[in-house]
Amino acid sequence: MPVIDSSLRRTPRLLWPSVSLALIALLLALCSLSYLVYRDWRDEQQDNLIQEVLWLEQSLRMHLEGHQEWADTLARDIAAGKTDSGRFAHLAAFYLRENPELVTLERVGLNHQVEWDPHGIRRDGRQLNSSEYDALWRAGRLMRASYGAPYQGVDGKYRFDLAVPVVRDGQLLGGIRVSYLLDGLLYHQVPWWIASKNYISILDVGGKTLAQKFDAAEQPGNISHQTSFDPPGYGLYLRAVSYRSGLGLTLPVLTGIIIVLLLTLLYAVWRIRRHMRERAATEQKLAQEVSLRQAIEDSMKSGLVAVGLEGEIVRVNRAFCDMLGFAPEELVGRHPPHPFWPQDQHGVLAEAMDAVRDNRQQEQGFELTLMRKRGDTLVVRLFATPLVQEDGSQHGWIASMFDITERQRQRKEMDAAHRRFLTVLNGLAAGVCVVDQGSGQLLYANPGFAEMWQVGDADAPCCVLLPGLRAGRDGDEYGQEFIITGERCLLLRRRRIEWVTGETAWLAILSDVTAERRREEREQAQQERFQNTARLIAMGEMASTLAHELNQPLTAIHTYAAGVSRRLPEELALPAGVRDAIQAIAEQSRRAAQIVSSIRAFVKKHEPQLERVEPARVVQRALILAEPLAAKNGVNLQLEPDRRPCQVDMDPVLIEQVLLNLMKNAIEALVDAGTLRPSVELHTCVGNGKWRVEVVDNGPGLAAGMQDNLFTPFYSTKPEGMGIGLNICRSIVEFHRGEFGAVSSPEGGCVFWFSLPLAGAELGGAGGWSSEMPSC
Repeated sequence: MPVIDSSLRRTPRLLWPSVSLALIALLLALCSLSYLVYRDWRDEQQDNLIQEVLWLEQSLRMHLEGHQEWADTLARDIAAGKTDSGRFAHLAAFYLRENPELVTLERVGLNHQVEWDPHGIRRDGRQLNSSEYDALWRAGRLMRASYGAPYQGVDGKYRFDLAVPVVRDGQLLGGIRVSYLLDGLLYHQVPWWIASKNYISILDVGGKTLAQKFDAAEQPGNISHQTSFDPPGYGLYLRAVSYRSGLGLTLPVLTGIIIVLLLTLLYAVWRIRRHMRERAATEQKLAQEVSLRQAIEDSMKSGLVAVGLEGEIVRVNRAFCDMLGFAPEELVGRHPPHPFWPQDQHGVLAEAMDAVRDNRQQEQGFELTLMRKRGDTLVVRLFATPLVQEDGSQHGWIASMFDITERQRQRKEMDAAHRRFLTVLNGLAAGVCVVDQGSGQLLYANPGFAEMWQVGDADAPCCVLLPGLRAGRDGDEYGQEFIITGERCLLLRRRRIEWVTGETAWLAILSDVTAERRREEREQAQQERFQNTARLIAMGEMASTLAHELNQPLTAIHTYAAGVSRRLPEELALPAGVRDAIQAIAEQSRRAAQIVSSIRAFVKKHEPQLERVEPARVVQRALILAEPLAAKNGVNLQLEPDRRPCQVDMDPVLIEQVLLNLMKNAIEALVDAGTLRPSVELHTCVGNGKWRVEVVDNGPGLAAGMQDNLFTPFYSTKPEGMGIGLNICRSIVEFHRGEFGAVSSPEGGCVFWFSLPLAGAELGGAGGWSSEMPSC
């Protein structure tokens, strides 16, 4: 082996002359050897090469046809609904493992978008480019499996696609794309006994090598053969070139020379490979760092733009381009005025840029109007900071901006909603007015009130005398009375409020209830239907309870039957039919459990929809619903609220139902007991992180031993009661993380109460409301 100069190790460029000399010497030796044995073995080599190429072409064709049949079967299963995304991912992953020459296996929709891949449903919205969609386009036109023209992938290697359409009832639903790597196809499908003797490659119609498989230690000879490679076709050829080989008596003579030359060549190649690996590793690290920085910039939701000292755009991220609709190459290098500056905003934007240069940026940033590429505008909030390099020198500024167009639109919509609210309030048929509590001066009135009360101008600050506004004891927040004026019956509802000036005033709503009196009988019928509906709901609760209770014994029967069946040895002789009977017991118990589960699922309640509301509104609506029943039975219904504002996460409809049920029970209890001057008071109070409601009546109260059974299912003190109303109420309150209870009032009567946690308040075992005595 010749001695290698140390300069070759230090200077990679000196390796190329040595490699060239070694190649020339090797070629001369091979040519001499080939000349001596050329006429003896050329014809034989040519015939063997042709046979091997034909065999290889047939093998590749059968391999591709097998893939095509598998893809056709998979497409039919997808069209028939037998294969979902999960099964597709499992089959694709298995097939990719079994066929390493495959790059990917995907299901593609009609919009070029990849829907399924070996990982399941693809959610990033990836779409195929024209080269990747070529085979799918042909398959969709021909309605059969088709191959696409070869194309170059992102890794620089050539590949081709097999596309199989997914057709259901003659309608194209998309297709399955199977992508092959030409290098991988040769690497995995060309047998070693062919590759060890021949240089195998795939050429296009222009003679360009698209893929190849060769032994780096061998050199191609001048014996070659090529045949068309179909499928996939498109002018592809499968070419084989036999390696140089020597025969006869001269081969041992030249073997020593060839070995020396080959060793020299291998050493040179090894040195070149080592040098290229080091260079490739350095380039890869640099590319990874650049890619990481680019990924960080592109993953940000806010738009980023780097501006030079002269105002020129140096760099933009993906969010900035998506926000404005420009491509990076359309913006980078541009000087002011930039293409996204509106014509009428040049001065404002130039002034903002000057403020950034002079370090006069506002703390909350700049609110600027920019123009998208398609011509529409958007409002952004921009923040800028100097761009300083590691050496401390400033090379410009970097600015981040956020799209606040939607926020401004919502603000305008809120203003418009306020104006619409006033429009609706002024357009109400009911009269609405606000009167000062002390002087009785009219502070606000809508046109409906002016027309109904005949005060003339609704905006005139005159003194209006409304009956009942000053009636009631101190602290009375709510009230109502009926006013008879001729043939009309007016209902006046009042509520004490705090006016915009901070002073106390009365909010009065005047409505004509003449027609409502006439609808009283219809409301009575509706009340009866409501009671029937309540009974049906109660029966649903009973069915759900029975289903729950029956589920456990049925499960125990099935478990015992299965346990007995497992414990009986197979070799144990039993009377005829015993094992069948045990199996029948287990099967019938399982079937009964399924029936019970179905009934339970049918009657199961839907989960309440929680929302953050002011509880005072919920109480007011429940009070309005209970007032007709109280007025009908001559019961005085009063509200004593806590005016402190608060918010509670609740389902308003369910809480209204709880309040209405408690007030209805109190009214019916007072009527059944024949109480003189019956009265029901509704108290609300806020404290200790909770909102508490109490329904207080002046009836006979709870009898001894009755309080312990109030919440027992199907226990009722009413002759026609089902005994599940209070149980449902307590279930609703407990779902809202609240407490529910009832006590006898020391002054006489009964107090039903419940409390709910305020929005944002943390629950704890200590410090809660006491269930022993009322707290409001």
